[in-house]
Amino acid sequence: MDMEKNVILVTGGSGLVGKGIQMVINSDMREDEEWIFLTSKDANLLNKKETFDVFDKYKPTHVIHLAAIVGGLYAHIGANCEFFRKNMQMNDNILEACHKTKVKKLVSCLSTCIFPNKTSYP
Repeated sequence: MDMEKNVILVTGGSGLVGKGIQMVINSDMREDEEWIFLTSKDANLLNKKETFDVFDKYKPTHVIHLAAIVGGLYAHIGANCEFFRKNMQMNDNILEACHKTKVKKLVSCLSTCIFPNKTSYP
């Protein structure tokens, strides 16, 4: 019996949470899943066409959206409206692509910063 393979697309694959997920997945890979970890080098998710091109290429069944425009505390203080608007635009492109390509499930986690920079993580 052929099982349909789930294709899980993770945006923000090079970030803190994305790398954490990748570490867990690599230690317990399932045969019925294919995980794609995107970075900003793979596509500009602020661009609707590039976002849809990624969805056309990988045909995800599930999406974990972690990508965000980040810049640290002082960058956010000086340009908080710009950061917010760009992150909302990126989120909207992902939501629309998920809807139009009939993605089964979307988990969206939008964070702009984690402080402090020099700390240990569990």
